[in-house]
Amino acid sequence: MEATTVLELFGEIDIEAQLVLGPAVQRIVDRKAPEVVVDLRPVTFMDAGGLRLLGEVQDGVAARGGTLRLVRGTRGVMRLFRLTGLDSAFVVLDRLPPTLADGDHELALP
Repeated sequence: MEATTVLELFGEIDIEAQLVLGPAVQRIVDRKAPEVVVDLRPVTFMDAGGLRLLGEVQDGVAARGGTLRLVRGTRGVMRLFRLTGLDSAFVVLDRLPPTLADGDHELALP
């Protein structure tokens, strides 16, 4: 069985970060792990660029039959999801599953 890819984002995920991170994130998503988990806990700010980045990840993962899950971010980050109506478009976990918490993670830096 292929492993789950865990992608940890942190800092400000805005339009600039989307442009910088987009290609690197796409390479990670293209590895074809059946499941991708994006950890949003360390994200301090997110705008529409961050939502677009996550939408691109979701589209890429779904196109190959995989699943995307998000680990709940700060109250401010999750408020953006609620205000845009995207809170129901993603599977959101309260915490990183214990089986993934101690594993190797992909780290994307804005």
